[in-house]
Amino acid sequence: MEVLKQHLYALEAPSRPRSVPMQVLAVGPSRSGTGSLRAALQQLGYNHCYHGFDIVNHPEDDVVWHQLRLKRERTGTLTAADFDAVIGHCAAITDHAAAAFAPELIAAYPEAKVILNIRQDMDAWHRSVMETLMPLHESWKFWFRSWFCAELFWMQESFLRGNWNAFYRGSFEKNSRQVLVEHSQRIRSLVPPERLLEWDVHHGWEPLCRFLDKPVPSTPFPTLHTVRRYKQLFKERIEHADRNITLCIAVMVGLIVLWAMVLR
Repeated sequence: MEVLKQHLYALEAPSRPRSVPMQVLAVGPSRSGTGSLRAALQQLGYNHCYHGFDIVNHPEDDVVWHQLRLKRERTGTLTAADFDAVIGHCAAITDHAAAAFAPELIAAYPEAKVILNIRQDMDAWHRSVMETLMPLHESWKFWFRSWFCAELFWMQESFLRGNWNAFYRGSFEKNSRQVLVEHSQRIRSLVPPERLLEWDVHHGWEPLCRFLDKPVPSTPFPTLHTVRRYKQLFKERIEHADRNITLCIAVMVGLIVLWAMVLR
């Protein structure tokens, strides 16, 4: 089945060498200030900080994250070399991939500092995800289109059907609060206190810079909390899928007409 998927929805998976040391693992979930934290880390000199929008810009990365999940399920372990293929150019990582693979990342990069970025108001976090991310997850139109565009297919297969679904045990709405509690407990058990910072985006620069041994910038802390219009992010891919759907319908109609003429 995997061979068939790779053939039908061919995207060339990246293979990036490790070009900078991995220094920061921010392992909190999506919508816990990950975009602001990414901007802050890059402002502090951690270039590049990997985020979910890297995958939007490089959909072939989804293939690697899919392969990493399958390898983890088969073997139970992942190495730095496995991760370097997709984040070898990064000094830091945040957002969902960091949360979903947190234990493996922590083991793979033992010198990196770890930030457990979570929203102290769990209900506000849950509501934010339900309002911004879940409509895309639950859209049957987006699901249907994913079968007609390789980039959308791998987003569904790797992220929505794959790593997101596995992390939240099949239902974000029902399980996310308990998952986040257990995730936080596990991170605390894996990381020594001197290597771990528990941080909320409202804490801003000072605790972050103190933890990372960086001077506090004179500029305000980045606030990238605007609601994303995800349909706009995938506009070209949706249009590509729609063209392929139209083509398939035209071919089917043509075959039906031809078959009807043969039967006369």
